[in-house]
Parts: sequence; structure tokens; C-alpha cells
Amino acid sequence: MYKEYPPDLRLQHLIETYWVTDGVIESCFTQRILPDGCVDIIFDFGSNNPAGLPKLVGTMTSLLEISYRPGQIQMMGIRFAPAGITAFTRMPIFGITNRNIELPLAETLFDNSFYERLPDMEYMQERIAYINTYFLARMHKLYLPDKQIRHAVSLIQSNNGHVSVSKIAGEVCLSERQFERKFKTTIGISPKVFSNIMRFRFVRSYMETHPNESMYEIAIACGYHDHSHMNKEFQRLGNISPSEHTV
Repeated sequence: MYKEYPPDLRLQHLIETYWVTDGVIESCFTQRILPDGCVDIIFDFGSNNPAGLPKLVGTMTSLLEISYRPGQIQMMGIRFAPAGITAFTRMPIFGITNRNIELPLAETLFDNSFYERLPDMEYMQERIAYINTYFLARMHKLYLPDKQIRHAVSLIQSNNGHVSVSKIAGEVCLSERQFERKFKTTIGISPKVFSNIMRFRFVRSYMETHPNESMYEIAIACGYHDHSHMNKEFQRLGNISPSEHTV
């Protein structure tokens, strides 16, 4: 029911993935979405969204739950890479942190022509191809994402969140105060919180590829001081324990 699709290669520095939830459900259920440091635009083509307006979901610092009612579910999302959405809008990303709002109420990334065909398309893959084409046709009009912040994001990701704010600020030639302010405006959260989320993403991925290791072994391998520290971070960011994540 849930699938992810990669963007066009020319967009991969701006868009992390397209995701789709498509199918029929017989009873109510809730989907848990964990913090990932990204901004999403969500389209709902089902009967529960007659206006057809997409939602803009800002960078999250805690668990987001989406509830579905029985029936046909047709949802898709654009998950922008950290700072990727700033190529399309000048809106301060910090203003939508932990918020879920209708896109036109902010600053629309799409012109009116974009909405004319999208809802009438039969297949999700067709919609994804259409969005790829739409963005590629406007590549020459995009804003340039802040190079200092993009480099900072890359440093944090490549170190799985284990790098100090002072070291990153030095690498991008900013004072710590300037760096933290600029990072928060561009990404929506502080560099420390973003680092925590990147460490959280890494440990979840590590657990999936090392299912036979104990929680203590996983904690040490992922750079936590101990199992207790890892457990607290899981509770804070995902409202789950590490052992629940493996279930």
C-alpha cells in the first residue's frame, strides 16, 4: 500500500523521494510518521478532500499520526531533501515547523496550470512523472539553496548526527550564533535537533540491517553512550522504544 519512488536524477539534490499510499482499507487505522528532518507536500485524491488542496507539512520534531477511514485511499507526497524546498519558495521554513497547513495559505509552489491535470490522472506513477516534468521545466527559475547550510546538512548527515555545532559553524565560516540562526530559518529546526534526528534515522536503519544485535550493541555502534540514552531519544522523537521499532 505504501511505496516510495525516486525523483528524476536532476532533482535528487532537492527532492528525497516521492511516496504513495494507494489502496482500499476495510477498517480505520493510523499511520505513524517519524521525524526525518524533511518538509513534505501531501496530496489527497480521495473523497475525504473535496477541495483537492495539498497540505504542507513542516519539519517535525516528534511523531506525526495520520488516521485513515475505511475506503479507497489515494495519497501521495513530495518529501523534499533538507533545505530542498528553499529552491522553490522564499518562505522561512521555521514558520511551518511542526505544522500541517493548506499549501495556498502559505506561498504556493505551483501555478494554476499545475492543478488542472493532476487530479484527473488515473495512476500515481503518472502523477509522479507529471510532477517531475513540472519541476524540471522550472529549473532555470529556482532559487539557489544556501550553500553554507547545504554543506552543514551534508556534514551532519555524513557523520550520522555525531558532529558538534561549533565544528560545523567553523567549517561553513560562520559564528555559532549566526550559523544556528541561519540553519533554523532554512531547515526549520536547530542544528542540534537536526543532528538528533539524523542520529535517530541512522540507528533505525542500522537496526533493520543488524536484527540479531542486542540493544546495547546497537547503541554503542550508533554512537550513544548507552542503551538508556538511545531509549530516551526514541521516546522523545518517536514516542516508541527501540525494541518496539523492531517489531
